[in-house]
Amino acid sequence: MHLHSSTKSSRLIDATPFFYGWVILIVGTIGSIMMGPSQTFTVGIFIDHFIADLGISRSSVSLIYGLATLSASLLLPLTGQLVDRHGSRRMALIVAFLLGLACVGMAGVWGATTIFLGLLALRFLGFGSLQLVSNNLIAQWFIRQRGIVMGLSGLSLSIGLIIFPALAEWLITQFDWRTTWLIFGLLVWGVMLPVSWLFFKDKPEQYGLKPDGDGPGPADLFSPTLVAERNWTLAEARHTGIFWLFLIALSTMTMVLAGLVFHQLSLFEVRGLSRESAIHAFRGMALFAVIGNLGMGRLLDKFSARSLLAGSLVLLMGAMLTVQVMATPWQAFFVGGLMGLVSGSFRVMDATVWPKYFGRLHLGAIKGATSISIIGCTALGPFLLGASFDYFGSYSPALNGLLVFPLIISLLAFFIKRPEKETSSS
Repeated sequence: MHLHSSTKSSRLIDATPFFYGWVILIVGTIGSIMMGPSQTFTVGIFIDHFIADLGISRSSVSLIYGLATLSASLLLPLTGQLVDRHGSRRMALIVAFLLGLACVGMAGVWGATTIFLGLLALRFLGFGSLQLVSNNLIAQWFIRQRGIVMGLSGLSLSIGLIIFPALAEWLITQFDWRTTWLIFGLLVWGVMLPVSWLFFKDKPEQYGLKPDGDGPGPADLFSPTLVAERNWTLAEARHTGIFWLFLIALSTMTMVLAGLVFHQLSLFEVRGLSRESAIHAFRGMALFAVIGNLGMGRLLDKFSARSLLAGSLVLLMGAMLTVQVMATPWQAFFVGGLMGLVSGSFRVMDATVWPKYFGRLHLGAIKGATSISIIGCTALGPFLLGASFDYFGSYSPALNGLLVFPLIISLLAFFIKRPEKETSSS
């Protein structure tokens, strides 16, 4: 079976004096940055305005956000299948148009139902689909250098964290929260539609190239002269221990991190720390996320992903324990630093381990399936911590109860081995 019977021509690729994969890295990273309006740290800026203007309680908004995120995650396998079938470029254009439309729609919400529908569209199209499409695009162009490349791409988290919360706050101050959503929609369209149309290119084999810029190559993705790669179907991957190890571990990381970020101001307040300390911790998180991105990207090219996973989980446990006892601004900054390291490491690991272990051929389907749990758990973390505070007056019961997950998974990481499969041309 041949995916491409002949090579395509591209004046842009021909005119590029270096490997076009580096252009793909830049535009794919831009794609990940532009999902910023759908990120928790951006939506959180609007929560007080939803409460004040729409008469919805904080607990109700939190529940709506969680249900929207969970529902969005259930739709992501469809995105993955469509990416495998139609390619990242075509899907990026569709997703970017719809994400801009979702932002515009958020300007018109008037109650619980419309907020749910708006957040569902935002989370599915932005945090879910645009991220999946962008990461899938970059993964197609690199194999040997995938770790460091995904580390560089993972800087999108820190860039988005720096840009979008501050931009949202400024726009709301200058105009209002509804106009801010309209501007976000125009921003998504103005950036992503031309970038996707002009610069997104699917697999390098389509243009007579090989991943990593290893020289001219055949258009056939399955050619034996291509870099050796084992391609697993989703069904085959599900029968391996390594699939479930990383799925459960990465889901645990997003669950805990989402809970800590969503309730960060309250977590700091109960420890007697000011709002300024919480903002300071966000800056620390952005700074150390850069270190986590670049460090993990480099390490994944040299060391076992399982050992690095265990190390990341230990850092997560450190954040979960320290946030319960912090008493000074510097300790708060330390908590933010730990969260940043874990968050940065997670972004690179999630983008790297699936093609690393299971190949590129069915990557869209695999990523779509894993995203159900990984993104869905971002809805569970805020709920568990919020319920703990409502019922027990403290976040500690939830945090201490959740500690068992990273502890057990970090130990299991040393016993579950990499799956073996013979390289096949079919």
